[in-house]
Amino acid sequence: MTVLGLKRWILIIGIAFTTLQTFAQVGSEWINFNQFYYKIPVAKDGIYRLTYSNLQNAGFPVDIVDPRRLQLYHRGVEQAIYVDGESDAKFDAADFIEFYGKRNDGTMDAELYKPSTLQPHPYLNLFSDTTSYFLTFNPLPVLGSRMYYSTEINVGNIAKENYHTEQLLTVLSDGGYWTGAAYGDYIHNSFFDETEGWSGLEIRQGSFLDYTISNIIHGDATNGKPQLELLIIGRNLESHETVISVGADAASLRTLTTVDFFGFTTSKVSIPLEWTDVSSSGKTTVRVTSSGVGGQPDRISISYFKLNFPQSFSSDGLNEKLYTLAVNSSDKSYIEIQNPASNLRLFDVTDPSNVVRIRVTST
Repeated sequence: MTVLGLKRWILIIGIAFTTLQTFAQVGSEWINFNQFYYKIPVAKDGIYRLTYSNLQNAGFPVDIVDPRRLQLYHRGVEQAIYVDGESDAKFDAADFIEFYGKRNDGTMDAELYKPSTLQPHPYLNLFSDTTSYFLTFNPLPVLGSRMYYSTEINVGNIAKENYHTEQLLTVLSDGGYWTGAAYGDYIHNSFFDETEGWSGLEIRQGSFLDYTISNIIHGDATNGKPQLELLIIGRNLESHETVISVGADAASLRTLTTVDFFGFTTSKVSIPLEWTDVSSSGKTTVRVTSSGVGGQPDRISISYFKLNFPQSFSSDGLNEKLYTLAVNSSDKSYIEIQNPASNLRLFDVTDPSNVVRIRVTST
């Protein structure tokens, strides 16, 4: 992993004709300009490790820093990290830092839309999938935020969870960037509207596109059906009629629903499937057809589609996997994971800024 040093630049702008007093926050209040910050790019969700060599090669003063005072920030919020070997107040050659990193999504883009609730979805950033975490050390006797280690044993005999909710998400951008509502050939809103952003290929009246959702495995039919969700984008000022069909393959499709909407707007479809819509190899085909209304030209695209379904706790030896558990009244869950990878570790990432390490027992 490459860790880059962050240089600090300060720009001062003088206004001669007026003096204003303001207490508004500008988003940089978390920065202490007496400290150096090292920029860590992240483009994929997961647990990241920074070794002694990583930091040393980036110019981080590992030989003089007290590792207990290391701090990590993301979007202005301190992140809980794990620092192996920090108890001796020295960062030794075998020590390392671990943190939970998340790729850049559309969270920061919401304010571009008017109102922000018209943002089509938060899954894809308009500019980059890479976000930055900033590592620093406090010269004052201030301890950094650390991952709590949960070592609780199931003494209360909490019933074993039978399933978790698996989510298969596909965000489409192969259709390019759509500039949103158009009035004439060249006129657009100065703000972002609900159809602006990256989207899938355009589907015109009388045509269709097939999408395949794979890896629908270890499904637990006794605990519910797969739930399909997709977002349709209207790409012209006409009435839209869209037919959604599903099946185990293209030869066994059935009509799921017909969606009618108008103009430069979006329409979200959320509807259950049958398990018979999933093939034995764990695939389902979703066909989106643009029918149009009254012979008028109809232009749409799909922004994303996702499938949620109940899945048993089998990891198939995967190196990483996300489990989403149902909410329990006790706010605690007990799970047993089959076929785990060797040296399995668990992290509770419900709050990404305050990740908890969880003790596991192997049998």
